[in-house]
Amino acid sequence: FFDNMEEPTLSALPKTMRAVVLTGHGGLDKLEYREDWPTPQPGVGEVVVKVGACGLNNTDINTRTAWYSKSVTEGITDAGGMDGFDTADAQTGNWGNSSLSFPRIQ
Repeated sequence: FFDNMEEPTLSALPKTMRAVVLTGHGGLDKLEYREDWPTPQPGVGEVVVKVGACGLNNTDINTRTAWYSKSVTEGITDAGGMDGFDTADAQTGNWGNSSLSFPRIQ
């Protein structure tokens, strides 16, 4: 069925894409909308999927605010969810209690 298809080329991928980038742990000010984010280039056996829409869930919010940090002992609050947690240790701010590299696509 696929024998007559041409080999796809990477030249069809745009050089940049739009992305919401997480620049660090904290409040909503740490989310940055970019229209010049480098498009990922697939490796051998990988594909790039165009995402038309996405949703955020509690894990995304908890990662941004560093709620998973072992140093955060209070629960989710309006203030913590909006501004991040002052007690958060950036070195243990994700689910696996290790540091995250920033910026990263949220």
